[in-house]
Amino acid sequence: MRIKVVVPVSTSKWNEIIREQYEAYKDPETEIDIINIKKGPESITSEYDEAWAKLFALREAEKAEEEGYDGVILYCGMDPALEAAKQALTIPVVGIAEPSLHLVFQLGKKLAYVGPGGKGVDTDKNYITVAEEGKYGLPPPVSRRYGVAMERPVLDIFEKMDEIKEGMLNAAKKAIEEDGADIVYANCGALIEPVKYLKENLDVPVIENSAVALKTLEMIIKLGLSQSKKAFPKPPKKKRLM
Repeated sequence: MRIKVVVPVSTSKWNEIIREQYEAYKDPETEIDIINIKKGPESITSEYDEAWAKLFALREAEKAEEEGYDGVILYCGMDPALEAAKQALTIPVVGIAEPSLHLVFQLGKKLAYVGPGGKGVDTDKNYITVAEEGKYGLPPPVSRRYGVAMERPVLDIFEKMDEIKEGMLNAAKKAIEEDGADIVYANCGALIEPVKYLKENLDVPVIENSAVALKTLEMIIKLGLSQSKKAFPKPPKKKRLM
């Protein structure tokens, strides 16, 4: 089984921690290649960044089918280009958020998002709004908290790892104790070490989205399944310039 992991940013700074995570969780026969996009943002923290990354991530996913891979992981918590990739590919493709959020609501009922936030966030505040909707047809979260305010909350993870770990733990505890959360999820795929820290120090389930994506894709491949072409029809051929 060969899996291509597309990390849709133009830096490889997280590739090694992703590889270590996947070596620990993968089935023995699974081969994994991790690549980055050659053009695009160095991190994805906004819809603007996501728009920059989508086309380049999609092209790498399409190349995976041509290269003989059995499946693709689009490795970002915003699931960039996932819908388009499901349409374009016949081999299975997953993001890291969609399978993880479905698992969340198999294991819990009240979801808390936690993570580092941008400059100026209030670490004592629950940022959930009354009108917030859930993703992928799932219930909305009850809590969205940020453990630490950072100028660059993804790019500076390694430099501020201890601060992020403690901040996210405090945020998760507030989400559980004050907001009623019974399961915790960190959306960003770069937060592998902080998420492990939460798992060691909380008494509710903590979802590792990177691992969930891998095990979900391995299962889909082993079952001989892929996304439905009735649900995700292949786009018609036409001239497309870039």
